[in-house]
Amino acid sequence: MLTPLILAAFACTAPLYTQSPDEVTAFLSDIHAAHPTFEARVAAIADAAVGTPYHDGPLGEGPGAPYDDGPQIDLTRADCVTFVEQVIALAESHTHSETVDRLQRIRYRDGDIRFEKRNHFMLADWVHHNPFAHEVTGDLGVATETVTRSVGRKKFFGFHDAQEFIDTATDETRSVVVIPPHAVAAAEAEIPSPSLICFVGKVDWLFALHCGLYLRDESGQGRLYHASSKASEVVAMSLTEYMASQDGRYLGITVHRLDEPHR
Repeated sequence: MLTPLILAAFACTAPLYTQSPDEVTAFLSDIHAAHPTFEARVAAIADAAVGTPYHDGPLGEGPGAPYDDGPQIDLTRADCVTFVEQVIALAESHTHSETVDRLQRIRYRDGDIRFEKRNHFMLADWVHHNPFAHEVTGDLGVATETVTRSVGRKKFFGFHDAQEFIDTATDETRSVVVIPPHAVAAAEAEIPSPSLICFVGKVDWLFALHCGLYLRDESGQGRLYHASSKASEVVAMSLTEYMASQDGRYLGITVHRLDEPHR
C-alpha cells in the first residue's frame, strides 16, 4: 500500500478503472515521476486498481477473433489473470498505447496475438514464457511439498469449441513445488515484493486455480492484491488470512519474484 503522503499526491486521480486512455497516460506520467523503480510502480498501480469490478475472462484477441473476441485491454474490469497482467504492463509503460503493446507480449508467446498462442495456463505457460518471473517457492525457509497435476489442454480447447487445436494439443503431467497451506503464514514474512502468487488447487486439469500479486509497502507490510470473484472486485488483504478463508480449496502456493519485463 502507498504511504499517506503518496496517496495524497494521487488523491485527485480518478480510480484507474474509470479513466480514459488519455487519463491513463497522464496517470502513468505521474507514476513514473513519483516512482523510479518497477517495484514501486507496481505497488502504486495495484493500489489504484483496488475496487476494479470483477469479470471472468474480460480480454481476448479483439473484435472479429474466432474464439475470443474480447478486447485486447480493458482496465474497467478484470479477472485474476488479467489483473496481474495489466498491472505489470502498466508499470513498465509510459502511455496507454504502450501498455496495450506490452500487455500482448506478456499474454502471448512471442507477442503473437492468436488464441492458441495465449499463455492460458499460469504455471505451464505464463511463467515459462515470461522469463521475468523467477521461481523462489523453495527459497523462503519453510517446508515445501511436491504436487503433481495435469495440464488439460485438450479439455480447455474443447470448452472453447476450438476443435482445430484439440488434435494437436498435448496434455502433460507436471510436478511443482508448493508451500502447503499450514506453512504460508511462516513463509509470508520472506516473500519478495513484487511477486506472483499462484494457488494450486484440487481441480486436476486446471493446475493453478487462482493468482495474485504480493506487494509490500514502505514499512515492509505485505498484502495479496487479487481480483476476487467472491468480493466481485480487486481487493488487497493478508495472504495468510486469505488462505485460512479457503477451507482447504488449495493444495498450496507457488511464488515467483517479478523483475521488470522487456528491459
